[in-house]
Amino acid sequence: MNSTRTPVTGIMIGAGNRGVDAYGLYALEKPHRLKMIAVAEPIPEKRKRYQSLHNIPDSHAYTNWEDILNPTVGKIADVVFICTQDDKHFFPTKMAIELGYHILLEKPISPHLAECQELVKLRTEKDQYIQVGHVLRYTEFWKSIKNVVDSGRIGRIIHYDHSENVSFWHFGHSFVRGNWKNKATSSPLILAKSCHDLDLMFWLIGKQPLNVQSTGNLSHYRPENAPENAADRCTDGCSHASTCPWYAPSLYLRGKPIIQEIFTSSNKFLKFLAKIVLKHRKLAGHLFKLAPKYKSFLDWKDWPSSIITTDLTVEGRMKALREGPYGKCIYKTGNDVVDHQVSTFNFPSGVTGTLTVHGLSDIEGREIRIFGTKGSIRGVFRAEHEEVVVTNFSDSIPITVYKTGMNMAGHGGGDFGMMDAFTSVLLGVKSPEKAGYADIETAMESHFMAFAAEEARITQETIKMNLYR
Repeated sequence: MNSTRTPVTGIMIGAGNRGVDAYGLYALEKPHRLKMIAVAEPIPEKRKRYQSLHNIPDSHAYTNWEDILNPTVGKIADVVFICTQDDKHFFPTKMAIELGYHILLEKPISPHLAECQELVKLRTEKDQYIQVGHVLRYTEFWKSIKNVVDSGRIGRIIHYDHSENVSFWHFGHSFVRGNWKNKATSSPLILAKSCHDLDLMFWLIGKQPLNVQSTGNLSHYRPENAPENAADRCTDGCSHASTCPWYAPSLYLRGKPIIQEIFTSSNKFLKFLAKIVLKHRKLAGHLFKLAPKYKSFLDWKDWPSSIITTDLTVEGRMKALREGPYGKCIYKTGNDVVDHQVSTFNFPSGVTGTLTVHGLSDIEGREIRIFGTKGSIRGVFRAEHEEVVVTNFSDSIPITVYKTGMNMAGHGGGDFGMMDAFTSVLLGVKSPEKAGYADIETAMESHFMAFAAEEARITQETIKMNLYR
């Protein structure tokens, strides 16, 4: 621990979306808690941008993780942030453990079970802090549910029902056109997207599951479902451009589906802006001259547009769509991960838990229902609205225990919440227990659940969890 309470020093490996907009942003907004002093990133534009944001000299900027974690360089910071792609987590994490670093490891730990288990074993031998990026535990929404469950207010949990509704455009970006579209080069959907959710199930039920059954497949995002005469690329003059919800220029140049979601917001001002942009773009152009902070509504350069290229000019984005994977017809990308899956876990004492994840939702967000022997919890966790309602059998009166309007913070505040907890431990401000620190061993349970559920889906058999543990 850093008992002097000076900022924790960090090394960033992978200066992509999470490295820049989550953990890098935390360092910029809370410099008294975290200072980034080095970066490893193979793409020059991303590396130089990170250097500029964090005032990192060329002497601490590396092309690859092998150089920054070379034993001859030695341990130069307190913590290593590993934000590479899923299949590139294992080796830098292993080396960082051997060098004595604390680690923040983006989820999942690894797409391979044996690698996950080896990292846990190494950490146990070296006794370092390794925080896996299960950020949802650290949101006020999920903590409020945990408080209700632990209070005994709804009695003993009998059934837990959790749905992760991935919006059609987000799923299309990440799991059809993007980095997680193929299982062999990334992770199965339930691990890549939903180890968050399985971690919550384990955390809230408080018991390890006994077995799992699962079903699901790739049903919609397939070549045979493409409209007649659909072009191979959205930029090839596709005749369905005006009607296709996945038309790439609409998302990556105008952010249209994102603004459509904002239109459902309870925030009246943002709803008004979204309506103007969607229906009166010329008027919106004049309006945003008076309110320039909202001009991104007209020329969308934030995520996911920021993922497809480092050149965020209109010409740069169009070039990426003409040449790269994000401009391909949504039905012709060569993807193979499932687009919907339902898994049922059986826990001790007859408790059941179901997780549904799918990629055809109109609105992004999670929904939760927990049924106990004395009452129930119902929750909605979306960017534009969060609410937790508890109903007891004794009076059947729904009581709202947590509610907030639009929350645009990363993962509903979970990104910064986890970083507050992690840095509190490293700074010596709080004990791991008081900070709510969840180590890699705890994170492994959700990974066991994901690997077992994927096997159950493929084999259509009930898989016993003790085979994985």
